[in-house]
Amino acid sequence: MAQQYDDMEERRRRKKRREERRRRQRRQALIARGVVLVALLLILFMIIFVVGRLTKKGDSGSTQEAGTQNTTSEGTSTTVTDGNADATTSVGTETAGTTAQTFVSTAAANADLSTKEGVLDYARLQAAQYDYDGAIATIQSFSGYESDGDLTAEINTITTAKNACTPVEVSTTPHVFFHSLINDYRGLIASETCTEERVEKNNKAMTTVGEFDVMIQDMYNAGYVLISLDDLIVKTTNADGSVSISKNTNLYLPEGKKPLIMSEDDLSYYHSYGENGAQGYADRLVLDENGEVKCLFTDTDGQVKIGDYDMVPRIDTFIKEHPDFSYRGAKPTVALTGYNGVFGYRTNDYYKEGPEGADLNEAQKTFLRNHPEYNYDTDVAEATKIADAMKANGWTFASHTYGHRNATDATAEQLQADHERWKTAVGKCVGETNKIIFAFGADIGPVMGYTADNAKFTYFKEQGFDIFCNVDGNIGWTEFGSNYVRTGRVALDGVSMYNAITPGTPSHDTYSYDFDVLGIYDVASFFDSNRNPTYCLSES
Repeated sequence: MAQQYDDMEERRRRKKRREERRRRQRRQALIARGVVLVALLLILFMIIFVVGRLTKKGDSGSTQEAGTQNTTSEGTSTTVTDGNADATTSVGTETAGTTAQTFVSTAAANADLSTKEGVLDYARLQAAQYDYDGAIATIQSFSGYESDGDLTAEINTITTAKNACTPVEVSTTPHVFFHSLINDYRGLIASETCTEERVEKNNKAMTTVGEFDVMIQDMYNAGYVLISLDDLIVKTTNADGSVSISKNTNLYLPEGKKPLIMSEDDLSYYHSYGENGAQGYADRLVLDENGEVKCLFTDTDGQVKIGDYDMVPRIDTFIKEHPDFSYRGAKPTVALTGYNGVFGYRTNDYYKEGPEGADLNEAQKTFLRNHPEYNYDTDVAEATKIADAMKANGWTFASHTYGHRNATDATAEQLQADHERWKTAVGKCVGETNKIIFAFGADIGPVMGYTADNAKFTYFKEQGFDIFCNVDGNIGWTEFGSNYVRTGRVALDGVSMYNAITPGTPSHDTYSYDFDVLGIYDVASFFDSNRNPTYCLSES
């Protein structure tokens, strides 16, 4: 009993220290924001005053931003006169990630750029997401902007914000990941629709929407900004036609902001998750009446709903409300297997064999028996619509291997056969990718680097892969090779949360440190009360 009392007291002291630390950080953040806001207001007042004086004197000359950057899309040269774009070297062309361009084009399609108000709104969105040159170009595309005090003042405000940014070190960027989110208790407690085996797996590897929301908010409050995996690298086409990869040293953010990479594994809604909300999962991704990606979900009362019931729509909504959480429109990367299809659609061509198909397992056969209305072509078409909508909104995709293979244990030949199946079941819906996120946190080589004599690596490079991701205990671990980048990911799931809040557990120090780095200080306050801690002790 004395030991138990001491443990309780220690938890109370740790919680109190976390709360005090969070209060200090919030006070400091509020003071810093207040100082910045006052400075910006003073600058804006002076600009308006000066512009007003010039206008009254009849000055009709144009206002031109100094050091304008002219950028083009991936695969072409980039000219830089000042600031944070990628530079063309004498030996070839450098290109970085392109998620920003695709997102910006989608937002532009919904913006009324024929009006001054529409131009200002859109430019402010671009600037909020750190695309300062794009924001200035948007304003300058409006006829007569040179003689409009509001537009020229906005250009000056954006230029001031741009000039205050500094380059960030991308090689220490944390990479966190989740699986599909559980919406309620049904996935954490054994029942007729959720076996004890599934309860154990859900407790270990999954995160609830409540836990997810708090962690996303905490990371945002800590100053993290989502970047794409592609933003880590610059690809250079050399004079001999070969392509080299190097670290991106031209990613600029304001003071207090820092990059974060995020991914989601296994967005397939496997048969093992059950149907109709059996374990608290959504059934599939769908497009709502506005063409936005949402989830089809059945709640505990049996009501079928469309809404934010998994990570994709929840992140989209969060960024709508907090646009500065995304660097130039970047969203997470989704790692997909193919054996059960993608997004809840059965896009694996083996399903065409029917309920007695030789290549199907029992769960797949049962699905086909229960769904005689299933149509392969329809599912492929719907999944492709989802993928296209996600890509247009900044999301990217990665291979997670077709069969959730352990890349460490599998031979090079087995991985080649597996990837051919991935291209058939997944690639035809999401398109090509340069990213592979290894299942089970496995890898295809030692941490000292991939080499040309590594048959697995050589094959994946031939297939166009540049970005490789494992699971590593050192948060922010990144390795740059001459023709690849490799990042280590950290799971924010039942195991990591429980170990972080429980002294004496096998990985307490590691996970407690990880959550501190991410600015997530009071895990115990949102750790779901329906969880079974016994199952959250370790991954095994």
